[in-house]
Amino acid sequence: MSCLFPRVKPLKQINVLEGISFAISPGEALGIVGHNGAGKSTLLKIITGTLAPSTGFVRLEGRVFAILELGMGFNHEMTARENVMHVSGLMGIDQEEILRVMPSIEAFAEIGSYFDQPMRQYSSGMHMRVAFALATAIRPDILIVDEALSVGDAYFQHKSFERIREFRAQGTTLLFVSHDKAAILALCDRAVLLNQGKLLMDGLPSAVMDYYNALVAEKESATLVQHVNEQGQAVTRSGTGEAEMKSLVLLHEQQSVEIVEVGSAVVLRATVHCHQPIPCLIMGYMIKDRLGQPIFGINTHLTNQSQVNLLAGETLTFDFAFPVNLGPGSYSVSTSLSSTENHLTDNYEWRDLALVFTVVNTTKAHFAGCAWIEPKITIKKPMRDPS
Repeated sequence: MSCLFPRVKPLKQINVLEGISFAISPGEALGIVGHNGAGKSTLLKIITGTLAPSTGFVRLEGRVFAILELGMGFNHEMTARENVMHVSGLMGIDQEEILRVMPSIEAFAEIGSYFDQPMRQYSSGMHMRVAFALATAIRPDILIVDEALSVGDAYFQHKSFERIREFRAQGTTLLFVSHDKAAILALCDRAVLLNQGKLLMDGLPSAVMDYYNALVAEKESATLVQHVNEQGQAVTRSGTGEAEMKSLVLLHEQQSVEIVEVGSAVVLRATVHCHQPIPCLIMGYMIKDRLGQPIFGINTHLTNQSQVNLLAGETLTFDFAFPVNLGPGSYSVSTSLSSTENHLTDNYEWRDLALVFTVVNTTKAHFAGCAWIEPKITIKKPMRDPS
């Protein structure tokens, strides 16, 4: 008796990562960003040793703790306490040391009596609490965090980021994967951008995130351009070009200014030219602080002022009047021209660092922070007994 089997084509080797090379200094925080499927998680698994590279090598010095896939290594039939004992052994922590820090792990996770219940009863956020508490119970030389923190509630995210900052101040090196621009900007000294398994960019977090956001909007990078301005900042511009912003100025008392007082009234004036007929045009802007974190953003769709049926050759002037209720410091303005409320569809033009201005305080009471929110203070004191 003979059996015939169809011929099977040999499997094709797919390189998830190709030509990736970078170094991280002790105590440095590196953000790793990129589209889904860019190779971020694969890179972290190779760095931590859970995957072996087909070529090349990774050199690490010091104790490495990692939070990769949520609950990786946990047995869901075991309690958190039992899992901590089990997984800590895989992490190279001896039993005496983990018993010493067990109370702090339980306290940091803040899941109460669930700490001694099977983990199959846990929500994803509870898994995250236990995983993070274990990974950071003992300060590592290198801490690697994947997207897992995104599942935590806002309170625990703040608590986790504060612990990461404490470790950084003590010299821990951080590798942090996230799509959260604010988190990358707040935690990282540097960032790398992966695209289709290759290292596309390595630089300041603000420049890398701007380029990444432009890639998200553009899909095709043919019309994406980045250059360095006179201040040495990376300016990113993308778009299809049907509409173009010809000028952008900040006006105070009808004069163009680069330095404004806290609380002063200004007008952000944009002049936009249509190169092609445009069914719908929406103009938006975002004010960012010196780290690139968003302070305030709005667009004409949200204010019910979308412009429709524009002709080729038309020029529009947009005036955005507002008080500069910002703290002293340097700020930038990013702009977008599109057909929808975001710049992901019909991205005619998107510019980062389209304008930079400085806010100073010489007329208000001294205050801290990034916003001027003047309070009216009322104080009531109890009547004292004259006797």
